[in-house]
Amino acid sequence: MHNHLAVTRNELGAHTPLPMQAAETRMIFVVGANVRLMEWAALSLFRAGHIPVLGQWFWPLLTSDLAPADSEYDEYCDPVAERLLGRCDAVLRVDDPAPHADSLLSYARARGLRVYTTLEDAIAG
Repeated sequence: MHNHLAVTRNELGAHTPLPMQAAETRMIFVVGANVRLMEWAALSLFRAGHIPVLGQWFWPLLTSDLAPADSEYDEYCDPVAERLLGRCDAVLRVDDPAPHADSLLSYARARGLRVYTTLEDAIAG
C-alpha cells in the first residue's frame, strides 16, 4: 500500500538525510511551513537517533468523528502544539517564514526549550 503522505528522496530533489549521529537522544518538535521539508528533517533526526515529532501527525485525532467537541479546545489556538511543547526537549524550525511556527518558537523559548534553526545543530544537540 502506498502512503501518499510519505516523502521520497526523488520528491525532495537534492535533500537527503544526513549521516550524523546524535550525542544524546532528544524528542524534537519540528515546526515550519513546508510539511515535506519538515518530514525530511524528521527522517534525518530519526536516523541520527532522535525522536522527531510534527504536530500535523496528530491532527487526525482532533478531526475524527471521535474527537472532543471544539469547545474543549477554545482556550488553545493549537492544543497539539501546546502538549508537544510540554513534552519535547527541543524545537527545530525549518524553512520559510510562518507566523504560527514563529509564535511556537517564542513559546518554546519562554519555556526554556532549546530552539534550533539548522538540522545539523539539532542533530548534534
